Amino acid sequence: MAHLDLSTLHAFAAKLAIEAGSYLRDQALQRTQGGRTFDESISIKENAADLVTHADMHAEQLISDAIRKEYPDHKIIGEESYSAGQEKRFLLDDDPTWIIDPLDGTVNFVHLFPTCCVSVGFCVNKIPVVGAVFAPMLGGLHVTNASGTLYSAAQGHGSWSTPISFPFDPSVLSPPSTPPATNYKLPQPFHHSVPLPYLPPQPIPSDAPKGCLFLAEWGKARSDSPTSNLTKKVNTLWNFAAEVGGREGKGGMVHGLRSLGSAALDMVYVATGAIDIFWEGGCWEWDVCAGTIIVNEAGGIVVPSQTPASILSDPSSPIPPADLGSRLYLAIRPAGDSEDGEKARDAQERLVREVWKRVEKLDYVRPQ
Repeated sequence: MAHLDLSTLHAFAAKLAIEAGSYLRDQALQRTQGGRTFDESISIKENAADLVTHADMHAEQLISDAIRKEYPDHKIIGEESYSAGQEKRFLLDDDPTWIIDPLDGTVNFVHLFPTCCVSVGFCVNKIPVVGAVFAPMLGGLHVTNASGTLYSAAQGHGSWSTPISFPFDPSVLSPPSTPPATNYKLPQPFHHSVPLPYLPPQPIPSDAPKGCLFLAEWGKARSDSPTSNLTKKVNTLWNFAAEVGGREGKGGMVHGLRSLGSAALDMVYVATGAIDIFWEGGCWEWDVCAGTIIVNEAGGIVVPSQTPASILSDPSSPIPPADLGSRLYLAIRPAGDSEDGEKARDAQERLVREVWKRVEKLDYVRPQ
């Protein structure tokens, strides 16, 4: 990656996400100002929970066109172009590749629920090294005095949260001319950026997942079969909500269960430190690519969401990072060392193994 300027790529990814998000916000605003309906622009992909809109497709086109103009040699994997094609294998190789979700949380966007976003990730050697997630509706849908939030990261440059006002002024994505009053550990990439996590990383509780905030998604596979992935997800969520000692000792009794409807924002809230555990099966690489680097740079980890074969055969094996194409992801928040001497990474891995004990095995597959 010596020839890649990650700071430049970071700013470019952020700009793409914000410009596409500004377009999506404008589309949402039109619905609030003229009685314009959205029904005619909605299409169902696999079922009634799996939607695509004209806004998704146009936002992806905006991003793809900008990448091809600026980086014509880079590859692009986008959700809508992938979904529309016949090739369903994992297409990522070692070449520099942009992985984009033009609208993560389409159902939320359709309902004007604010947890939707644009996710732009950049990979080299199959590893996410730059990511930008922009949520354009978190500040409301007012014509004036509204803002969105950018979450972004680059390998070795930290993870950051940046408020973005409308209309978007690209100059805010330049480094500040004077250092911030607060002594940040890494250089501030953009005006008004603050590092993630928001608070100094806290130790993982010794009895975790008790006391944790747990986040998971229902997913788009909605079969009512007793052996379906949805049934296994529901059983797993029930398990984490159960009283400790219940259900043959597997109950986790977390503080609460949350579901935002956007895997990209799920990952972001792990990076902020607000969410302790994000457990997921069934989403795709464009849902988590940008979020993975944001979590990693904040000090969190992203690993498989169920025990991998290597650890089933040898429990002492190191915990591997999640395979970006696996559709199985578990993110654990940034952590601090504990007073009793447990190192942060050891505590994160302890929590991973406790999660693995309590989840049902999901069966998400894709062509090889």
